[in-house]
Amino acid sequence: MTNASVLNTLADAQVRFAGSTEDVPGMFNDPSTVVSLGVGAEDTSPTVTVATNAVPVEPAEQLVQVDGVPYLIRHAAPDGTGLTTLTLELA
Repeated sequence: MTNASVLNTLADAQVRFAGSTEDVPGMFNDPSTVVSLGVGAEDTSPTVTVATNAVPVEPAEQLVQVDGVPYLIRHAAPDGTGLTTLTLELA
């Protein structure tokens, strides 16, 4: 119930997984594409955080739309509290 409240309050994107007809709320992060190379370089891949129960069983390499933009899921990282962060790549 807490995660649903957090997502409903903080969600800034609508997420639709391939094969679904329903959108779920998500918190989208699209960092700058400027990469500083070297020690401490940060990953600039976009991510979206959604409720874990909305994520397909094997999400890697599946398509997902974030606000209508198609992405490929590269990695899923459940946090153990009911939320999962998906690392994305433009499809």
